[in-house]
Parts: sequence; C-alpha cells; structure tokens
Amino acid sequence: MKNNLIRPAIAIAVLAVLSVSCSSGSDGASESATSDQSSTTALEANPANCPVKALDSASKPVELTVWHPYNALTKESLEKAATAYNASQSEVRVSVEAQGTYEELLKKYEESLGDPSTLPDLVFAEDTTLQFMIDSGSVIPAADCIAADPAAGQFYKELLPAVRNAFSSQGQLWPGAFGVSMPIMYVNNAHLAAAGLSPTALPTTLDEVRTAAEKIKAAQIPGVEFPVVMELYGWYPENWLTGVQQEIVDQGNGHKGRATKSEMKNEYTTEILDWMQGMQQDGLLKAYPYAAGIDQFLAMGNQSSSILIDGSRAITTVNAIVQNSYTGDAVEGAGSVDSAALAGLDLGVGLVPGLKAAGQGTVWGSAAYLVAGPEDAKIAAGWDFMKFFNSTPVQVDWTLQGSYLPVSTAVQEDPIIVDYFANDPAGKWLGVANQQLLGLDPDFPGPVIGPYNQYRSGIHTMLEGVVLGGKDPATALSEFNTKFQSDLDTYAKEVAG
Repeated sequence: MKNNLIRPAIAIAVLAVLSVSCSSGSDGASESATSDQSSTTALEANPANCPVKALDSASKPVELTVWHPYNALTKESLEKAATAYNASQSEVRVSVEAQGTYEELLKKYEESLGDPSTLPDLVFAEDTTLQFMIDSGSVIPAADCIAADPAAGQFYKELLPAVRNAFSSQGQLWPGAFGVSMPIMYVNNAHLAAAGLSPTALPTTLDEVRTAAEKIKAAQIPGVEFPVVMELYGWYPENWLTGVQQEIVDQGNGHKGRATKSEMKNEYTTEILDWMQGMQQDGLLKAYPYAAGIDQFLAMGNQSSSILIDGSRAITTVNAIVQNSYTGDAVEGAGSVDSAALAGLDLGVGLVPGLKAAGQGTVWGSAAYLVAGPEDAKIAAGWDFMKFFNSTPVQVDWTLQGSYLPVSTAVQEDPIIVDYFANDPAGKWLGVANQQLLGLDPDFPGPVIGPYNQYRSGIHTMLEGVVLGGKDPATALSEFNTKFQSDLDTYAKEVAG
C-alpha cells in the first residue's frame, strides 16, 4: 500500500473521537496539545503519493466510485459530468453514488475507515471536513497530484485565492475540486418601498438590518408577520466572525496547524447573540431551528416576511417558489405558497450584511477529495476524472445547473457565465453571490476544526437556546465554549494518541 494510505490505528482513533460524547472541560487553552500541532511550517508536495501515470499499464476499464451528498439540480449536474466523462474515453468508468445529506455521508465515510476497502475512490464532502480528512490519513493532497502532473496545474494557477486558502492547511491544498457558495440576503422590494426604504440601498450591517426591520414593522404592511426570517444555522455566526477577522480557533483559525484552543468567547460573538435575541424578542425576526425545513423560503414567497438571510445554493429553491413551480413534496411538512401572494412579488438579492460591512466572510460549500487506496490505477483514474470535472465546460454547467459559483478566473470570464450573471433572472441573483466571493479577503479564511460536527451541533444548541428559548447570551456562550474546548481537547488526544 502507498505510504499515504490510512494507518489503521489513526483511522480507528479518528472514528472514535468523532462519535464520542466528550466530557466537559475548561474555558482555557488545552494542556494536551502535542508539539507537532503547533507547527507552522509549510508542507511540501510529494508527487510520489499520486501515481498519475498508473492508468497506462492498468487493466481497462478502471472502475471508479464517487460519493456525494447532493440532491436535485446539483446532483443532476454531477451525474451529467460523469456521463460525459464516461462517453469521452474508455479507460475509466465512473459510478456516482448519492449518500444522503452531508452528515449521512460523513457518518458512512467514518464507518468505512475501519475497512478501507469499502471507501470510495473520490468523495465530495462538506467544507467543514477538511481537518478530519487530513487527520484520517485517507486522502491524498491535491498538491501532491499537481506536483506529479504539472500539465494539470493551469486550473489551480487560476483558482481564486480565497478558495485556495480556505481549503489549504499549512500552505498545502487538499481537495482538488470545489462547490462554493455564499450567504446572501433576499429582500421584498415592494415591502422596502412601502416602509420608505430604498431597494437600491440595502442594509449593510446587522444594525442596519434592525433599523430596516423596525421601519417595516412600523409601516404595518398587510400580510407581514415578521420583517426578517432566517434559519438558525451555525454557518452565519462563522461568516460574521470571519468577516471581522475574529478567529474562531487558534493556529491561524486552524490553517497553520491543528487547532487546539477555542477563541469563541469574544465581543463579536456576544454582539451576534445579543442582536439575534433582541430581534426575536422585539418581533422583528422569525427564526427557525436548523434543518427544520424550508419555511423561511415560504415566508418570503407568501410575503409574510420581507428580508431573508440564507445561502446562494438556495437560489434555485427561492426562484422556483417565485415562479410558483415548487411543489413542496420534496420536503416533509414544508407547507405551501399562496398563489395570490406570488402575484406581483418583486424579490431582490443583496450582499449579506455583516457586523461592520456587507459582503465580508468566508468560503462555504463542499470539495472533492482523492481517496488513497491500494490500487494505483484508481488513484490515477480519480485524478483524471477530477481534471475533467475542472474543465471549463463542466464547471460552467456546475454553475448554471448546480448553482455553485465559478472558482477559477477562466470560468469567471467564460462568455456563457458572464451572460448568465448579467441577463438571467436567477443568474443575476447568483451574480451578487459571485460578487461577494470575489470580494473576500483571501488572507483570512474561515476556520478549520477537527471536531467540526460537535462544534456545529453546539452552535445550533446555543442559538436555539438564546433566540428561541430566551437564554442569557453570556451564560449560553460560556457553556458552549466550555463544551467546545473539551471537544478540541479530546480530539487532540485521540488523534495524537
């Protein structure tokens, strides 16, 4: 087996730590971090880990299995790419397998680490899994394959710096393909006008969102129940904190080495919690628990809310609701949209408001990892498919159908994409998200966290307690931080052990 394959002891340890219910710890820094975790030395690529020429001598065709968490149009876009790849050559046959949600995919991947023969050859996973993938020892850094195959380097030379840095650790790029999205703000232009607000001068900060919400509420617009609606998703606080360059964990937000200390107890997190709780208590915000459905979208379609903060991947759902083509049967208990409310609905999209300015934050989404395995031919086949997937025609479709943003300058400048962002109704909305992507600070990417599942679960519990339960924000943040620090401590011990 290759020297980059899973080491069974580490694989079992990582599997255990990601399923364990961690004990409580202190708010202080971890005492258990090993010395190698504090290293900030940039890693060098090792082309020997990526046998890109192994297809030449392999028995054909090489069977390649790809796991993914996508649904609807994004799923269809990936399947279309696989079909086109299979038709373009005879050496590799790609099978694309849906694995449910991000969480379900990660759970199956974790379970498969105990028997590496059950792992896929390529996996599209959530952006939150970067540190886990590194520590599992189960994937090959894209940097190694780029070093082994210089001809493939043009795409990565044109990769947007914000995307590259978001998916890099110690200067080394790990995934080789990407599905990037942004948080954005949807607004009902007619409601804004009725409240004396300009649809061309949208709120840029959370404080300005409150001011706008107060004016909308005071205007007593028929049908409006809550001016602002959103899901209590941990993604949003992460984005707001990153936007003001507040670290969530140490080690350069986890990019210089494995993070071992929580930095979540800070003035900005407190400001976010206070804002969300105050908005809910004053009748300005209708908040829904994470993953409860699509009611936040339906509220915009029914015109019972005027401002929605959500992700750019939701554009296809929102657009379907606006066009009255969403059936609702894909989401259990989703409810419906009043056709009369859709009449004359004038929906707009703006940069997501931040703590200090609009459009600040980090890269979100998913990425594809090349899985290490005993067969060199499968590694070479996985890399070959990844190169095909990164080709401009496929990447254009990944945006048009998959609703993911262009991650390279070549795709950004493609005439089809330029026209789509300028003239298509949904494309104009996605173009706003793209503008936000291009404006990110590449030198301050979002966090890389080992126990990300526990972290996100804790964030959701904290938000629901504060916003829906009226819990004291300072108490809730302290409890969250204690638990998160304990999770970091346990993760460090298990992976180092």
